[in-house]
Amino acid sequence: MKKYIPFVVILSFLLLAGCNTHKGDIKGEYDIKGTVIEVNKDGRGILVEDENLGLIWLTLPEGSDIKTFEKGQTVAVWTDGKVRESYPLQGTALNIEILKQAD
Repeated sequence: MKKYIPFVVILSFLLLAGCNTHKGDIKGEYDIKGTVIEVNKDGRGILVEDENLGLIWLTLPEGSDIKTFEKGQTVAVWTDGKVRESYPLQGTALNIEILKQAD
């Protein structure tokens, strides 16, 4: 029985570490990179033009301040992977990073 205790402790640690979904831990390649075309302050979203996807409305992540976004900025966006196929496309952002301010 005692020989299983270290195994159980390590397994528990790995399971708990895998359940962490803090948005600050989002790593890897972004899903969308483009220019902010429009900011919808009422709808809490931004319209981004991506070179590959075209236009996509993105709902901002919880806790994001819509006032930080403005037309003309270049942004990198990590999404939840779900895209509603309409025109323009629609998606939900997990994290948005401003790469370049508007000119």
